[in-house]
Amino acid sequence: MGFENQIVKSMIMKKVTMVLSVTVISFLFSSVNAQQAIGIKGGVNITSLSGFEGRDRISGHIGVFLHHTINNNWCFQPELLYSGEGQRYMSGGVERTLALGYLQLPLMIQYYPAPQVYLEAGPQFGLLLSAQDKSDSEAGQINAKDDFTTGQVAIGVGIGYKASEQLILYGRYNFGLTDVSRFDNIVDHSNVGQLGVAIRLKH
Repeated sequence: MGFENQIVKSMIMKKVTMVLSVTVISFLFSSVNAQQAIGIKGGVNITSLSGFEGRDRISGHIGVFLHHTINNNWCFQPELLYSGEGQRYMSGGVERTLALGYLQLPLMIQYYPAPQVYLEAGPQFGLLLSAQDKSDSEAGQINAKDDFTTGQVAIGVGIGYKASEQLILYGRYNFGLTDVSRFDNIVDHSNVGQLGVAIRLKH
């Protein structure tokens, strides 16, 4: 029953994430008025899985966003990102890497205490695209997708600096809320620190 419940939860999470992703894509490429800006963003990920011991994995993220101005202080920014996550760990004296690839859907509320600085927070919904277990010192890699759940949920908090109307520098940390693995004796939350650059293409 436990395994069947996991399958049902994964299917529900996958459907919810896909519906939200389609909604955001439609929103991103619909008419953009004077209070909205579309753009691209990307940067570095520093990631870990809470149930593993070892070094953080260094990866990256890239995607698109829609910045919607609500008023002078508040904005809403949905995003659609590819995010590399996972963990480095030791096994049999060899360091291995769990490389997880997600389609992530952050829905961020941003507050501007000053015109050039914002604070942000919001939920993030993820869909697992790939999972590889590999070693730098050994040939080949293992497909580990069956060991991980289809979806994940996180909460993101961050800060950003608007260097110009087009260029934004930001930092964000995503706290994993759901167990992303199917290992019986381990609870794995995917935690991700991000540093990046965003470019607004149309305002």
